[in-house]
Amino acid sequence: MLKSLSFLISILYTITLTALSLFKIDNVVVKIPSFNDKAGHAAAHFIFVFLWFVVFYYKFNFKYNKALGFAALFSLGYGILIEFLQGWITISRQSDFNDVLANALGMVFAVLLLLSIKKRVLKKNNSLLF
Repeated sequence: MLKSLSFLISILYTITLTALSLFKIDNVVVKIPSFNDKAGHAAAHFIFVFLWFVVFYYKFNFKYNKALGFAALFSLGYGILIEFLQGWITISRQSDFNDVLANALGMVFAVLLLLSIKKRVLKKNNSLLF
């Protein structure tokens, strides 16, 4: 079931992440410390990579490493684009290079986890999802 819904879930997640990144949400979210903000960026891109990897691997039938590479590059490009747009089209947000670094860190952690899964789990039963 998750395999068949992966594309829709990834699209909805990306739209939600874009909205949260570009719209003013000061009334919704209490001011959070910088470290927690960066951890949030890393977590968001960790999830982003995982979701899009599943789409590329299962939906588009890319080889494992190719799917992982596309998901990682998509995450990196998306994170840079969002930061650029925050500085260019919003007045309530500003670009922050440290956000790009946090995004990249989340991407790296997701890549390392998925490589570890490939090494350990997939060799045993040839399936990532149930």
